[in-house]
Amino acid sequence: MQRTRITAKVLATVAVAAVSGCMSVDPGAAPAPGPPPATGPAGQGVAPQIVQGPAREALEAALAPPPASAPRQPPPAAPDRAPAPPATPPTAPRDDRPGELPSPEHPRDRLPRMDPPSLPSVPDNVPDVCTLGRSFGDWDPDSRQAKLCQEALGH
Repeated sequence: MQRTRITAKVLATVAVAAVSGCMSVDPGAAPAPGPPPATGPAGQGVAPQIVQGPAREALEAALAPPPASAPRQPPPAAPDRAPAPPATPPTAPRDDRPGELPSPEHPRDRLPRMDPPSLPSVPDNVPDVCTLGRSFGDWDPDSRQAKLCQEALGH
């Protein structure tokens, strides 16, 4: 029963594909090609055109309107050129950088003296690592692990 359903579906699909593919179209007059595009100077339109949006309008729309009681004042006009700094005679270079505090004369005198922490003592009855590997790791005495441990630690 299942085989006949599959066969019927396949035959129906093939029939639909055959019918849709067997349509004929009368070759009519093809539309006339349009006029060729106008050619401009060489290189025009090659680079992407970058257009900047209206920044002032976007900012004014995004910001809240200023209070009505405060009249808006125009910004002060900027001078065309900044005045030149006064000429100063060359001086010896200074070691201190602007914004830094002067270094103390004896910085070690101000720090408290601290002894290094003592190291923890190792108990005398610590088992040999290689022996632990042989007993709990089931290492063969002639295995690669045992030989590496023997070479590295000498046990």
